[in-house]
Amino acid sequence: MTMPTDRALTLIAALLEASEHPDIVNVGNYGKDDRPGGQSPTGIRVTHRNQSFSMLWGAVEPAGTTGVPLPDEMPPPRQRAARLLVFVHQLLDVAKPAQLRSWRLCASPGVVVPVAAALRLEGHDGSTAYLRATSGSGGNAEPDAEPFPDYEIPLEGVQRCLQQESVLSAA
Repeated sequence: MTMPTDRALTLIAALLEASEHPDIVNVGNYGKDDRPGGQSPTGIRVTHRNQSFSMLWGAVEPAGTTGVPLPDEMPPPRQRAARLLVFVHQLLDVAKPAQLRSWRLCASPGVVVPVAAALRLEGHDGSTAYLRATSGSGGNAEPDAEPFPDYEIPLEGVQRCLQQESVLSAA
């Protein structure tokens, strides 16, 4: 059973906003097709300080998908898609949304990317959402080193955002 993509993305967008990460300047929606793998897949676009962006969008989970462990360190800034997947996983670990039973980073057969290709969410009703990440350049160079090494996820703010009615109905 497939979880509605827009519901999963609403939850993640709320967590990204509540994270108050200094490198995230905007979180916005795009796409019109809530069906995973559709012509204009629904997604969220995260714009970073240097105007590069990363996107998380609904996809069809391919056969042979396997879980991969969360890395010990955040991928470097030039790997924006991998960073987004890892950061969202970290946010979910902190927030522990009651709507979800589990979340995991995934590798897909034939897709070679650093860290993971996607994030798989599973609701308590057994429904799943498979979210792929991609990224693009804003024309500015990515920093070589972690630009915000002292950043910590604000536990209280991230958990509080889940109490909002629109987020509670998500996922």
